[in-house]
Amino acid sequence: MPDAPFIFGRTAEAENFTNRIEERKRLQQNFSSLVNTTVISPRRWGKSSLVKTVATECMAEDKKLKVCIVDLFSVRSEAEFYSKFATAVVGITSSKWEERLSVAKEFLSHLRPKISFSPNEQEEVSFDIEWENIAQTPDEIIELPEKIARSKGLKLVVCVDEFQAIGEFKDSLAFQRKLRSHWQNHQCVCYCLYGSKRHMLLEMFSDASLPFYRFGDLLLLEKISNSDWGDFIAGRFKATG
Repeated sequence: MPDAPFIFGRTAEAENFTNRIEERKRLQQNFSSLVNTTVISPRRWGKSSLVKTVATECMAEDKKLKVCIVDLFSVRSEAEFYSKFATAVVGITSSKWEERLSVAKEFLSHLRPKISFSPNEQEEVSFDIEWENIAQTPDEIIELPEKIARSKGLKLVVCVDEFQAIGEFKDSLAFQRKLRSHWQNHQCVCYCLYGSKRHMLLEMFSDASLPFYRFGDLLLLEKISNSDWGDFIAGRFKATG
């Protein structure tokens, strides 16, 4: 039985990803040059696929550049954000679980994180940090990407999917100001922010009264042309029989 020519409900990568030639070039340049970027489009237009494709390409080209993705889809509080953020950053900058433990000990020692191991092949290590500890020194986690990147001589790109979720946090504006005040000063790290609620994101990045106003390069995805779709569709049928 031949393979299905198309995938549904998942991010499109490798041969399932099509076009976005100009957007890929622009995002690749931003990642390589550590330029903050916001990607905005209607739902299901391929933001996540674009970011993952560019991340894979950039890391293959430059071994000193690391790209991590923090998915805020199920995150509902500032405390959950910090745990997800720390886990993603440590995970992409450390190849083995022993190294991740060492990084946690060096850079998160004051927060006393609870460390969990995944029993799968990936040797995943996640961090659960008590809010009482975070509330005293939240800067320690916000500064984590910059500290690790400087220590290891890396360039780090932190991609935050469903970024608009932070708008639902308690004291959201205060939290946004805190993030912006740190992130805008990072020299070894840049941030790529995107999500599925177009209007909320447009307001966050284009309203002069809000903390993330003009945070970085604004990339508005357009529709893929019919001619490009035609070539892709015909090619996938041919490739899969």
